[in-house]
Amino acid sequence: MAVSEYKHYILFPNHNEGLRLNHILKERGIENTISPTPRAASKSCGISLIVAEDELDMIKQIINEKHVCIEGIIALTAKKNWKFKGC
Repeated sequence: MAVSEYKHYILFPNHNEGLRLNHILKERGIENTISPTPRAASKSCGISLIVAEDELDMIKQIINEKHVCIEGIIALTAKKNWKFKGC
């Protein structure tokens, strides 16, 4: 994935649609990362896919072609030097 100041998230109504698109994209050689949905994007506790901005047009085409149900695609500012903070 290209380094950007934004991360592009695809949001889903359920885990099945997210995993389905993940599988389709990997079959087509399109890199993506399964991620918890950021709270800034949605209050749901589902999964989302992080994808490269330069792949968005192709991904949207695949979503339409394969009738994958999504809630939306959003860009959030990427956190730099993020570290996990334990309890």
